[in-house]
Amino acid sequence: MPFIFFTLLTAYWWKKHQGVDVCVYMSAMYTFTSLLCVICVTQDMLDEGGILFDRYDLELSFIPTVLYCTFLFLGMLPFSMVYKNDVKTISTPNPAIISGVSWFLIAIAFLNFYLVADSTIEILSGDLSTIRGNHYDGIESPAMVKAESMPFILRFMYYFNISTLLALPLFFYYICFEKKPWWFNTLLMFASLSMPLAGIQSADRTEMVFYGIMFIPCVIFFHRFMSPKAKRVMRWAMLPVAIGMVTYVTAVTVSRFGKNDTGATGNIVQYAGQNYLNFCFFWEKAHFDQVTAERELPMTYHYAFHIDNDDYRRSARSGKQGFFMSVFASYIGDIMLDLSPIGMIIWCFLFFLITMIVIKRPHREELSVGEYMAFFALSVIPIFGIFYYRYMAFPYTFMMAIVALMYFTDKYKIEL
Repeated sequence: MPFIFFTLLTAYWWKKHQGVDVCVYMSAMYTFTSLLCVICVTQDMLDEGGILFDRYDLELSFIPTVLYCTFLFLGMLPFSMVYKNDVKTISTPNPAIISGVSWFLIAIAFLNFYLVADSTIEILSGDLSTIRGNHYDGIESPAMVKAESMPFILRFMYYFNISTLLALPLFFYYICFEKKPWWFNTLLMFASLSMPLAGIQSADRTEMVFYGIMFIPCVIFFHRFMSPKAKRVMRWAMLPVAIGMVTYVTAVTVSRFGKNDTGATGNIVQYAGQNYLNFCFFWEKAHFDQVTAERELPMTYHYAFHIDNDDYRRSARSGKQGFFMSVFASYIGDIMLDLSPIGMIIWCFLFFLITMIVIKRPHREELSVGEYMAFFALSVIPIFGIFYYRYMAFPYTFMMAIVALMYFTDKYKIEL
């Protein structure tokens, strides 16, 4: 049913928007993962690769299926109000703040580069499977050891490394709507790659995949505003980056799963196709008697209760649930496991309301930079939500604070 639902939804939005738009991209992602789910079931690929169901207890009942389709659709619906072909310009009443944020992200990226530069080549030339195993065993990466020797203020500033993702939409904004020197735009692109570089320290694939997934909606939205020269330069500049990322992700996947029964390809199918299956498993098997919101309110839980969504916490919760909870169940599956089905419904309606407030009305012809940054940051939830709820760690709160700064200074035309 999810495959049919999202296929029809994708076709409908594609026709309505007269081409590929951000909402079409979102729906297509869930269409693809739903297709992989069908493959997992029909090819007997259950009970491994993160899929909690096995062939003997598969339960894909009507109610969780309806909830899965309904609330994923609700999360995507506000984004269908923005038509890229209608938008004529993106502007800001306060370019100083936008520029200041850009320089701040560039500075953080140089801090990250200082930490990872010494060890990146050594890690890439080593045994990636061993490096990933060391990460799971709690052995600190060379970059983390180096970071601990820095002064407190720099260690605190490093929490903002997650925020460097915002350099990606800012880069597209500047090359389309502002005349900045090439070196400034190059620095912004460099800043946007900060988290993928940091992920290499633990032989992690997630940051590379996340970057690629979020790069595409920026291209979809800004492509029509780019000059032929900008398109040509970006094509040649990003080609080696894309090849490097694909090569890295492939190498990590083969090193970790190449010897498994399903092989590296089978592992990818299981990883990307398990969200609906695990959502249904949570519905059928999870205990919802204890509500805990460290993933939904990470900053509050970190500072007020000294609780983080870390490996220890997830292991403790998995023990109480009776199953391993660190699997992909879509973002609404994570929310449901934390807040119960009723809490998930409330959370989804609040997310819908907040997104509608940001987007305001359909067929917008002009957006402010702050509005687009909020649009981008909110879109992370349903887009990367094919795997899990992305904003589950407290450093993401710093990123959302930066987005809020840009949004409200644009909204209330606060000038510096």
